[in-house]
Amino acid sequence: MHYLMTNKGMILNLDQALEALVGYNVIFFGEDHDSRVAHEGELTLLTELAWRDASLVLALEMFERDIQDALNAYLEGTISEDKFFELARPWPNYQEDYRPLVELAKARGIPVIAANMPRRTAAVVAMTDTISSDVLGKDSKYLPRKLHLDSEEYYERFAARMKKMPHSAPMKGLNVEALYKAQVLKDAVMAASLEPFLDHRILFCCGRFHSDYHLGIPYQLQKNHPEIKVAVVVCAQSVIDLPMMDRSRIADFIWIDK
Repeated sequence: MHYLMTNKGMILNLDQALEALVGYNVIFFGEDHDSRVAHEGELTLLTELAWRDASLVLALEMFERDIQDALNAYLEGTISEDKFFELARPWPNYQEDYRPLVELAKARGIPVIAANMPRRTAAVVAMTDTISSDVLGKDSKYLPRKLHLDSEEYYERFAARMKKMPHSAPMKGLNVEALYKAQVLKDAVMAASLEPFLDHRILFCCGRFHSDYHLGIPYQLQKNHPEIKVAVVVCAQSVIDLPMMDRSRIADFIWIDK
């Protein structure tokens, strides 16, 4: 059985939760990438929302902007899955965790947004501490019109996360401010990827740091579109160790799998 708890502590069964979720324009499911519960929750929400909204759109952090044409071609059936894999740089856990989402979208005719900034570009920003068309080169076409670096809370949470990284982590020796710029650039690019579809309901699957506390992608989106109604969903197992005050702030709905 699946339940969602609101940030006010109300327990909703799946039908009640879906009734609530269709009141939002963009629904973020913030996952831990290795969480089986999260991936099952994403597939459940995609399946159920698609039955309720024929114009639903799926957005994925797991694909980068420059492979959108390949993704579209695969969804339309004009290239094979092997060719798609060759072009799309799928994550190592794609087959088990994200392929079910893409295959459902393909079967149901659901558009899928390859939302993320190319990794190479985020790496350049992290190394140079600069966001400019000169630095980004051909990827500068993905730059959003506005990028908001003004969230002190997001910076503090990001810096704290960097401090907890093991010393052997590749990013450990880099400048925190530069890494933060790269992080916010990714968020802003992912928010901007939704622009052509803001007249649709969107389910966005992303790592939960990109959506927790309505920071990250939701922050960038709502700074530019304050009228957009955004819901954030996170799994119960991700918040169990948090103080109660944080549990009520981290998301609008907590996914409970029983």
